[in-house]
Order: sequence, then structure tokens, then C-alpha cells
Amino acid sequence: MMKFFRKKIAVIALCVPTFFMASCSEEEAQQIIDTIVSIFASMLGYDPETENWEDTDEELDGDDVTTTKKSWEQYCPPVGNQGQYGTCVAWATSYGLKTTLNMIDGTWNTSNKNSASYQCSPVDLWHTMRSNYSSEVSNQCGGSSFDPAFKAMQTKGVATMYDVPFNNQKMTCDGVSGKGKTSNKISTYRTVAYSADMSSNGQAYGMTVENIKAHLEKGPLVIGARLGERFMSWNSSAVIESDTKDYQGQHAYHAMMLVGFDDSKKAFRIQNSWGKNDWGDNGMIWVGYNFFVKQFCFGVWSASNSSTAASAAPRKSTGNDISVKVISDVEQNMDGERIVKYTITNNGTNAIDTKDYSIIYLLFQSRDLSKKHILFNNEKNVILEAGQSVTVEKKYNIPGDAKAGNYYTALIANPYDEVDDDNQTNNFSYVAGKDLASFYVTGGRLFNNSNGTSIVSSIIDKDHANAYRNSEVQNSLIRMKKAK
Repeated sequence: MMKFFRKKIAVIALCVPTFFMASCSEEEAQQIIDTIVSIFASMLGYDPETENWEDTDEELDGDDVTTTKKSWEQYCPPVGNQGQYGTCVAWATSYGLKTTLNMIDGTWNTSNKNSASYQCSPVDLWHTMRSNYSSEVSNQCGGSSFDPAFKAMQTKGVATMYDVPFNNQKMTCDGVSGKGKTSNKISTYRTVAYSADMSSNGQAYGMTVENIKAHLEKGPLVIGARLGERFMSWNSSAVIESDTKDYQGQHAYHAMMLVGFDDSKKAFRIQNSWGKNDWGDNGMIWVGYNFFVKQFCFGVWSASNSSTAASAAPRKSTGNDISVKVISDVEQNMDGERIVKYTITNNGTNAIDTKDYSIIYLLFQSRDLSKKHILFNNEKNVILEAGQSVTVEKKYNIPGDAKAGNYYTALIANPYDEVDDDNQTNNFSYVAGKDLASFYVTGGRLFNNSNGTSIVSSIIDKDHANAYRNSEVQNSLIRMKKAK
């Protein structure tokens, strides 16, 4: 299929100048260009105009990269072929990323990755996002954005290739609803990086080699890229280092899966959805670091499953189990001073001295975990025997440098993983407004506009755009401590 498109595009590219000079009016020539663009749109399938770039992951630096190379290819499904349909976002996010995440965390066994029963269906996701998020996808049948794809996998799940196969059948836009699969969802997704021209303020976010490598250490990613002539016709295992910036006067947008990096090549490894026989390095490609961040890539996304990594070796029980819970958090006076009351409980079998680990109270922006403030560290040193609890009251103030915006607070025990805790899921107590509404901070004061508070174990707002898991918060704090 790609061979057909490459030949057709090459013929049109060669013929257009002749048409201009001899046989076409300017209007007719423009129609030819429009036809070329529509071919790209139907084949590539990404609509960048409707993308939401607000919900970002924490930007990481080179200190988080511990290896000179990383590859997730052993967990990836075989290279697929999207054919002539503009379904690249669905192929990259469902068939590519979601299938690979299931293999990595042990939900599915890698020995089955060639089986349709263990591959996520891009056809199902294509119809699910269009039937549930029709206002957020392209009005034409030629493409979609990443947000509706991730949202559909988060709220509806995605069926397998066995249940909803792709046999290069005709893809339709409307009138067909995806099946989804509630047992096959992602729990959260984030924007890892985007280029300056995709930003509302003209500033790039996270588009550095170090940040992208650090996120690749944690798992595969999905990317959006601008394609040029060299990429379209690439048939090599070498590293592509440059390309044309504009293709036939238009950017050609495409979604793919980022599966690794290699410092010896100074390149990222990408899995495409154009088949393995007629493009690239058996359907893969190496893209040079510098070219990747400066021109090729315009957006990077991460996602994660709700289950913990089954491939991780089980840890031997230590008998330690700390839990914390906020009782109340109220403002005391017009100066903004507040007092929080909370309990610390020893649920384990060993006596634990609270001086051996930290208990912190954290203020973090609802849409950016990297913008956080430690309100206080617990200073109460007490030895708790098994089954014992202690109630603590602590005064604090909102930091003056906390910029105006929406925030949550969280009480966290053992935030830097100082002691081996057998059950870290109960080490967190989040404070939110009614129905998980965020608080508003301005001028050193915290305002609760929802007329009520909720004490919960994790923060997942109504549209799941901010599904902060406990591990995300703790890993963020551990990296912050290392940075110090």
C-alpha cells in the first residue's frame, strides 16, 4: 500500500510544474495541490488543529537516564499496516502503545503477541473515539487527534483484533460505534513534550533529548511527526538525520510509537504502521536526536495502565505498613494561616519510629504535578507499636510564591521511600473540594469554591484528564529530593 502511495505522489510531484506551465490555469493547479493534500490527509490521519496540550507530564532531566540505550521492541506487536486509511493515531495509541503496555506489565504474555487475541484493535478505537468524542476529531474522515484516542481508551477501553479485526476493509466515519472493552483501559495519559509552534504562547515544552530519553526509560511513548520526502521513501537501517521541512507546501502529520533510543547511534527508535516489507528498516526507523527534537517531532505522549507491573519481582514482606489520613484542613484567620489535623497509623507488625521517615504535606497544581510546594514536614517523633495511631495538628501557610491557579493538597507518608513499606497505597491522603473539585490559590490564600471538602486516596477528576496515581506523586518527590 505504501509503495502505491509513494509512486503516485512522486508522479504528481514531477507533473505539477508541467501542468502549471502548459495545461492548467492557476485555479486548476491549486485543485491538483488540494488533491495531493487530501491524499496525505487520508493516509496519515492526524488533525493537529484540535489537540489539547495542557495536561503535561513532569519534565525530566538527564539525571533520570541510567543507560546508554533502551529498547521496548521485545514487547511490541508485529509492525502493522494501516493501509490507505487515516487511522495512524488509532494504530499508534491502541495497536502500538496499549498492546505494548499490556505486554510490559504482564497483563498479556509476550509469547502471544503475534495473536490477534493479544493485540488492541485500531479499528475499534477509531469508531469508539468518533462515536464518543465526535466534536474533538476531524470533521473529515481523514484523521483524528490524540486526546480523543487516549480518552476513549481511558473511559471505554479498546477491544482486541480478534473481536474487531482489520483486514484492510473500508473505514467509515459515522454510523458505527466501537465496542470498547472495560477490562482493557489505560488509567492515565500525559503530554511529555511539544514543539513551540504547537504552543499557545510560542514556547516549546519538554522537547529535549534528555527529557524524552528519561520518559523512555519508564516506557514506550506515542509521537506526532512532520514528514518530508526522505522519510516517505526511507528504506534503510541507517539513521535519518534531516528532511524537507514542507511537503508539497503542506506539513504532513503522522502518529507513531517511540520504542527506544541508542546513544551510540545518537538516535531514537520508532515503530511505524506502514507494514514491514516496503518501508524503513522492516517497518521501523532510527531518527537522529538533533533532527528529532528540532524539526521532526511536534508532540510526545505517555500513558500507563492501572495495574502494577507484574514483571517486577515481588518484594519480601518487612512487616512495615504506615498509613495516614487527613481529618480536616481549615483556615484560621484572614492572614491565611491554616491548620491541618491528621492521623498516622501503624498497620504493620513491627514498631516504627516516625523519625525514620518523613511525612509531608504537599500543594500541587491540578494540571501540572511539577509545580509543587512542600507545605511542611512532620516534626513529631514518636514510636508507634503495631496497631497504634496518633493524631497530629499542624499549622502552615500557603507559600507566597505559589502562583495563582487550581491546586490540590496531599499528605504523604514515606514520600522518599526511606523505609520499606509493604503497602504504599495507603501512604497518601488527598484533600479536594466537593466532587473532587480543585482549590484556588491566590495571594497566599487557599479558597474552596465548591463549598465542601473530600478526603480521598487518589485524585481522578470527572473527565479523567488528571488521574494522578500515588506512584506518580511519590516518584516526582523522589526525583526532587535527588535534585537537591
